[in-house]
Amino acid sequence: MGRVSRMWPFRRRGRLPHSVSSGNVVTIALELYRHQGNRYFLLSLFAHAWFFLLTIAALLIMAVALIVGGILAGAIDNVSPFLLLTGMSALVALPLYLFGWTRLMASGALLSRRIYAVLTALEESESAARRFIFPKMLHYLLATLIVGFILLLVYVVLGAIGYLIYLVGAPLVQLLEQNIQIQPARGLFFLTFLLSILLLVLLALLVISYFMARLSLVDVVLALEPDCTPLKSVRRSWQLTQGQAWHTLTVFFVASLATIPANLLGSIINGVVIIPVAGFFVAVLLLPLWQAIKAVLYWDLRVRNEGAAFQVRPEAVNPLRWLRRVTLRTPESIELDFALGGIGSRVLAWLIDQIILYTALVLFSLAAGYIYFYALYPWLIEVLPASGQSIEAWSLGIYLLVMFALYNGYYIFFETYWQGQTPGKRYAEIRVVQDNGRPIGLREATLRSLLQPIDFAFFGIGAFLVALSRSEKRLGDMVAGTLVIQDEQATRLAPKATTLQQPQAAWVQELRSLAHWEQMTPEHYLLVRNYLNSRDRLSPVGRYQAAQELRQQLEPLLLPTYPANWPALSAEDFLEGLYIAYRQQYQSSP
Repeated sequence: MGRVSRMWPFRRRGRLPHSVSSGNVVTIALELYRHQGNRYFLLSLFAHAWFFLLTIAALLIMAVALIVGGILAGAIDNVSPFLLLTGMSALVALPLYLFGWTRLMASGALLSRRIYAVLTALEESESAARRFIFPKMLHYLLATLIVGFILLLVYVVLGAIGYLIYLVGAPLVQLLEQNIQIQPARGLFFLTFLLSILLLVLLALLVISYFMARLSLVDVVLALEPDCTPLKSVRRSWQLTQGQAWHTLTVFFVASLATIPANLLGSIINGVVIIPVAGFFVAVLLLPLWQAIKAVLYWDLRVRNEGAAFQVRPEAVNPLRWLRRVTLRTPESIELDFALGGIGSRVLAWLIDQIILYTALVLFSLAAGYIYFYALYPWLIEVLPASGQSIEAWSLGIYLLVMFALYNGYYIFFETYWQGQTPGKRYAEIRVVQDNGRPIGLREATLRSLLQPIDFAFFGIGAFLVALSRSEKRLGDMVAGTLVIQDEQATRLAPKATTLQQPQAAWVQELRSLAHWEQMTPEHYLLVRNYLNSRDRLSPVGRYQAAQELRQQLEPLLLPTYPANWPALSAEDFLEGLYIAYRQQYQSSP
């Protein structure tokens, strides 16, 4: 019997089964937050209340000590009472503040543990989680101090490198400036100098962000792994993020962008109201989201680096099951099932597109400006000497019009000719389709692009709509009649036709007629598809174990009883045949 995989090679994907893209980490975290949002919000509220009240108490103690000490020092003309009271108040106030801060950290870790239990379908009560977390509060404080010390060393090293660059570069820059006399060359020199400074600053920020990303999971490690000391948790966070620093950094950057509208709205309200109620509320609201992101990221990194997906039942821990799904009916009355794009993937796609767009626009502006100021403008002044201000006004208007056309043309062109994808959407593995599942055209792409500025105005109303609405549509999607869905690229790119040897083809046909297909969910199908596309990247043990677990899970569901002539198949043979039979049964494109 010939193997299907030799005649029909699956395309290799970049991620292992059950691993999650950077954008989907944020989206799945938001869905997990929604699952028990009220309870998570209350846990966050009590944690912030502890911190807020103890911080106020510490500040009041210090303030009273300073006032009383100052009065006594003035009365007896001696500074000793002031210093004594200040020291005693610090000894009382500092432990209060540290206890409130540590309590807040431990409560965040409790949130991560509770959310991780939901993600992995583990049964654990909140009281049991509390008994695991809160006796180790000192561990969280010590781990934070270790991380802070490491980051302080990074700042010191970067500062020393910056000072050395200044000592070497300042005389060189001054010498070059004195020897360059031609005006265009001087302008190019200063532009190069400014870009070099900007590049060094960005490089320093990237180094700092790298270390912060590598040490970001310390509290989650303490919350989830038993017998973990503060020092071990730091090493464990570094180990988990090995080779995945860019992925981890992207997750937190996407989450920061996604939460900008809420933080901005809270800051504006705080500017109007004297008491910072809005800022406190936003902090309470966002803490469970950040801890959910860490919990999902912890699972994802264990999958990527340690093969954690093969240690438990795949259905229970597949994070993709938390993505919202939608069923669309085409004009031909065919139902199509899609997972929605989600706020995280859409923000990631927008970020990539903005980087590409503004890089191109800046380069275009520099080239156009150089040509305009040193060639076109002098020629226009020479031809039309009395129209200087009019030329400048017209030039500015044409420049703004061209920039508007290039910005919107980018989205319109790519979404029209790439079947609903831009470079950013392709990287984030999402695409735009019409509400009936068909590819979008020029009209839909144009409406979405022209309404994008409105979606980003008014405190990012588009982000609120995507995060809170059931269909995850921004205004542009509502007007254009479109949806943003996950792009199941591995299935779409698989060959549509197969050549099977007769025994295998006969077995697949028999499976189609005998299997209880109503028991196979879209999540099961995705598990099989992802395994077949990624098995070559697994170790032999992981590959065998994954195939066995998938077969043990699906075979009893689909085939409660076996026919007498059932062939002896390996787990991979069974999964390959199951994949083909499912597609033939529902006539789905790969």
